[in-house]
Amino acid sequence: MILPSGLSLLDRILNGGLGTGIITHIYGEAAAGKTTLALKFVGELFKQKYGTIYINSENTSPVERLQQITGKTFEKLELLVKILAPKGFSEQGVLLEDLELYIRNNTKLIVVDTLTKYYRLALEDKKTNYSNHRELNRQTGLLKGLSQSHDIAVLILNQVTARMHGINDFEPVAGNIMDYWSDYVIKMKIGRTQGARILERLVPEGKNVEGQLYLTNDGFSMNPSNEKE
Repeated sequence: MILPSGLSLLDRILNGGLGTGIITHIYGEAAAGKTTLALKFVGELFKQKYGTIYINSENTSPVERLQQITGKTFEKLELLVKILAPKGFSEQGVLLEDLELYIRNNTKLIVVDTLTKYYRLALEDKKTNYSNHRELNRQTGLLKGLSQSHDIAVLILNQVTARMHGINDFEPVAGNIMDYWSDYVIKMKIGRTQGARILERLVPEGKNVEGQLYLTNDGFSMNPSNEKE
């Protein structure tokens, strides 16, 4: 299946939308709008009565923003949107091992926001770096397996790290691992005008790989006059 966002430009960049059975990896700097982009898909799936499992490792809850985007109360949204919040890297791994227990017949999307948050914190202990790399690889592999065995779209949001040779450029955290498992890779950047966000599809290569959207109160728009206040 192809799960559209409802935004023609975004769906064009993704060749129609999020594909089931694959991993889509979106990375970008802080405040680029990665969570809002993910919630746009969650809202569209809700309209079609499809379910989402949303794994949230961030400090803030996505509930308020999802209500703002959809115009629905969470009492209605929670019928189809299951939010899980691991408290650490190990707990995140256990949750992913048991994630199949939460999948229903109408579940079509798994969002992980963000997969590398706790991984990055774990790297502060240099003695465990190798085991942490291996564990992140295992967790991402679990997600890929679930996407294929249950025909579900997996959307991984990721943080970034600056490149040494260009302070204005950045690359994803654990880029080698993410590149290995991801079928689609989207880079998000903050544009020069207010609310502007530039999306570039790095994988797969081809036509229509870049576009500009504007962050709004209702999610994203192609109209600069509707930028978020």
